[in-house]
Amino acid sequence: MSTSIEPCRCLLREMEDQKEFWTLVRDRLNNMPMEQRTEDGVYRERLKSCRECAHLVNGFCALCGCVVELRAARRYMGCPDSPPKWNGSPIPAG
Repeated sequence: MSTSIEPCRCLLREMEDQKEFWTLVRDRLNNMPMEQRTEDGVYRERLKSCRECAHLVNGFCALCGCVVELRAARRYMGCPDSPPKWNGSPIPAG
């Protein structure tokens, strides 16, 4: 009899067995330059959309393979779904 673990539609930070990996991701988020980060309210809305998405599997996007907490934090990144659930900010010219 094999036991399989069902994937969850949850963020990485919510997974008890991924605390060590979450620590690395959190450090990456904390060290992200502010000009690359999205605003806190937008970040929360993006994560809310990801939590409701069927493509969220164990903290990763099944469409692109990203850690959703990192993708959502980047100002210029958008959702890879078609149509996207959220869009990134335009990259400034210059």
